[in-house]
Amino acid sequence: MKHYIIFSLIFLLFQGCAQLGSSRLEADRLETLNNYVNKQEFGQALRLLSETPVDHPQAVELEKKRKQVLNAQRAYEIESISLARKQERAGEWSAARLSYKRALEKSGPSQKLELAEQALLEWFQVKKNGLELEELIVTGELLHKKLPLLQQLHDLDPDDPAIQQRYSRARNETKEVAQHLLEYGKSMLEEKKFTMAGRILPLVVKLAPDLEAKTALKHLNTRLKAGTQKKQKNKKEISRKKDKKRIEAYNKAMTQGDFSGARRQLSLLTPTMRESMAAKLMQERLDRDISTYVQKELAVGDSFYRSGQYEQAIKVWQAIQELEQGNEAVKSKIERAQVIVEKVNSLRRRQGGEAAIRSTEE
Repeated sequence: MKHYIIFSLIFLLFQGCAQLGSSRLEADRLETLNNYVNKQEFGQALRLLSETPVDHPQAVELEKKRKQVLNAQRAYEIESISLARKQERAGEWSAARLSYKRALEKSGPSQKLELAEQALLEWFQVKKNGLELEELIVTGELLHKKLPLLQQLHDLDPDDPAIQQRYSRARNETKEVAQHLLEYGKSMLEEKKFTMAGRILPLVVKLAPDLEAKTALKHLNTRLKAGTQKKQKNKKEISRKKDKKRIEAYNKAMTQGDFSGARRQLSLLTPTMRESMAAKLMQERLDRDISTYVQKELAVGDSFYRSGQYEQAIKVWQAIQELEQGNEAVKSKIERAQVIVEKVNSLRRRQGGEAAIRSTEE
């Protein structure tokens, strides 16, 4: 009986302590939430909110904190992704992956972080595959140089076991590398990555010139030839369209009497088009119209000159000079008229000065 009483008292004591601890834990939920947020442990914070009973004394206050927690979580996600991408651009792949791992541990389930991490892992795998392929190509190139040397050694001393072993090992490695490269080359062909296929398949044929490798290389050359022809065809079509627009612009300029513009459009025609009969006829028309225009404007300029309107004459002759820069006669007319204009202006300035002096003396 005595033992039973002691046991009961101990049980009640422990039960009371547990209730007290539980009550204290319940009462400290708000403080615990704030601690989680301060430590950026948003997963724990959101779990605490979701597990809080609706009849808890702090349930209303805690629910008011939900929006604040979610906003802080979003800001943390953006900051974490920005840091990881900065590390990724710097080539710090391990650090970037660790940043995502830590962020997901703290943030809890996050679609943004998971998608960003997945994009990183996919790009990481692409980068890794590219480096492995580059290593394989370099290995193949080295074997292509190394194998003939080992073969010469083997032919010189076929009984040397060390040379035999090295030669045999190099041949086996060459076959293995060639097979791997062939698979890569065929894959590049399917993906239309012809530049990389052009690096791989010729090397495969050098390493192991079997039917499959030669067929793949032939297929590549056919695709490249077709691509070149298509590019040339597209280039010709683009040139044809440009020439058509320039001819239209030429005709418009001729209609407006813009001979400089028409000449410029002819100069922009493709070399092939410039050699055509149509272009030569357009040039003849332009030359003929310019000649008619020059003769007419020369007479206008001469008329201005004879009537003493030297500046007007100069403007007319300068317009002619823009079309015929090598016309020495027009150049001489302009220079002569400019000398006269300068003398007239000088005389006017001198007369103006003398008039001002007389006015002062009076």
